Amino acid sequence: MEAIKLNVGFREWSKLPDFVETINGEDEMFAYQIDGTTAIIVTQGCCGTSWVEAQAATWFDDQYTEKIKK
Repeated sequence: MEAIKLNVGFREWSKLPDFVETINGEDEMFAYQIDGTTAIIVTQGCCGTSWVEAQAATWFDDQYTEKIKK
């Protein structure tokens, strides 16, 4: 199991709830929005984490991910 913290730029805060909903629609993944610009995402392994990071890069122009659990 891996967890990442996703931070998005303030200009893109309105996209984050839809992104979290998309992640929660996937099997073996969970996302929780902490505040307007931050979410925690948990996946089963490195493949899921890589997929989430690629999706975040597609959805957001200004984003940063940080691994918080490997």
